[in-house]
Amino acid sequence: MSGTVRRGWCVLLVALVACVVARLLVSRSLDGGLDIGWSETALPWRVGAIVSASAAGAALALSGVFLQTLLRNPLASPFVLGLSGGAQAAVSVAAVVAWKTASEFPQQMQWMVGTVGAISALLLCVMFGRSRDRGLDPMSLILAGVVVAAMTGSIATLCEWLLPPNERAGVFAWSMGRIPEAPDRAVLTALLLVLMVSFWFFQVRSRDLDAMQFSDDEARSIGVRLNRQRWSLIVASSALAAVATALCGPLAFVGLVAPHAARSLLGASHRRLLIGSVVAGAALLVLADAVRSIIPVQGGRLPIGVVCALAGGPAFLFLLRRGAGRIWQQ
Repeated sequence: MSGTVRRGWCVLLVALVACVVARLLVSRSLDGGLDIGWSETALPWRVGAIVSASAAGAALALSGVFLQTLLRNPLASPFVLGLSGGAQAAVSVAAVVAWKTASEFPQQMQWMVGTVGAISALLLCVMFGRSRDRGLDPMSLILAGVVVAAMTGSIATLCEWLLPPNERAGVFAWSMGRIPEAPDRAVLTALLLVLMVSFWFFQVRSRDLDAMQFSDDEARSIGVRLNRQRWSLIVASSALAAVATALCGPLAFVGLVAPHAARSLLGASHRRLLIGSVVAGAALLVLADAVRSIIPVQGGRLPIGVVCALAGGPAFLFLLRRGAGRIWQQ
């Protein structure tokens, strides 16, 4: 292991520990006041928020790595390709159907419905992002993803406005992003299970992921089963994005920034990149949750989605400035 990689691991681990400690020491009281310092009373809620943010951030980051590998495109992410939007639209439609039929839509069902929506959105992107002669075209897929993301976002907004005010508030708050301090155990368990299985499955196949960065002919000559690996990446990235969205709502930039941060620090090898992205994604979302707890706003705290969007853009530009694009080309 080179000295650069060692320093990269140190940076990632120190950043994760610092973000967790910061979130353990910061929260908002019931009256909206800022509560800084160790608190035995608030500790269970702070730990719950850290677990939720870490799991969702890691899942979105891993989904981003899979999509960037699948498309050989550094701009690919669950949000850009409409996976988060597809999950959001599916959950919103299910909420409207449940309201119209006077039935319940339990939170335990959100991740299942969200998975169907995310996979449907990605399949729609694949349908319009491939050509008969060249197969998947990265640029066409990105363009299709932008359109699908806009369409699914419009569907979700329409469904929210179809709901009565008392039902709309909960769906709207979820669509702006949240970090549950008392996460639903079924959804959290599903997220952790999908995260661990996806990570293990592709960690043992990290050399295949490295080979997929070459041309199709070169990858096949090495022995990579491209079609099998591509569909595995599609299913895994969709499931990760869907369950993370079901738990925390649609969040932008985490799945884009975290893989680039890990790649800048650890290099392009997927053996290191997968675990590095998981650590970076967890640290980023825990940090975003700590930041939103500090900023005072009327009516509680800033939605986590707003913090991710405001901070994600400058963070990505900073990584580009440091040469993330050149590392990707290597």
